[in-house]
Amino acid sequence: MAVRCFFRALYGDKRGEAAVEFIAATAMLILIFAVLLGALCYVTAFYNASFTLRRVVRAIEIAGEYNEESIDSLAEGLAGGLSGLKVSVPSAEYISGTRHIQLNKGFTVSLEAKYPVCLDFMGSAPVSLDLPIKISMRGRSERYWK
Repeated sequence: MAVRCFFRALYGDKRGEAAVEFIAATAMLILIFAVLLGALCYVTAFYNASFTLRRVVRAIEIAGEYNEESIDSLAEGLAGGLSGLKVSVPSAEYISGTRHIQLNKGFTVSLEAKYPVCLDFMGSAPVSLDLPIKISMRGRSERYWK
């Protein structure tokens, strides 16, 4: 209540009108820069996830097989700031009974992750918002299995 009265008094007094307008404009400008910086961080995290998925797809193309342990370790090593990282191959034509993908057979790799944005740094339990990142890419096996 006291803050509201303080701002009402500042806006009512015409002697310091320029100073009050300058403070309000500066606060809005800082807020706009903070929002733009947050959006830029999310775009950078999305690009990092896309780079990670391209490397995973390329590793599967060269090896000709989907090995969950090695692919997960590769993805975890490349995607630094992402949480809840899941890499899966929902559609692939495997050779019967194996995880091998025959030469020129297509497959799809999906990546799901969350980018945490911390909204409140103060206090014992910080409040954060998890923004989802979902990417899907296709590839073709480059290995012939006999």
